[in-house]
Amino acid sequence: MPELLRELKWSPDGCIVESIPAGVYSDGELPARAEEIAAELGIIQFGGSDDHFPAGSEPAKTKRGKTQ
Repeated sequence: MPELLRELKWSPDGCIVESIPAGVYSDGELPARAEEIAAELGIIQFGGSDDHFPAGSEPAKTKRGKTQ
């Protein structure tokens, strides 16, 4: 179950900005793109773990190889 650690403001269509409140959501309840954006921002946890990125992926790295 994904948990948003803080409110996410995003635009599903590129025109209208929507807010998704912080909290725990059922699997499939959040739009997939919103989950991706939240993961890139580091404001989502999956499965109650401390990982702020989806299972099976790795955190983004800088040009020097450091984790962002």
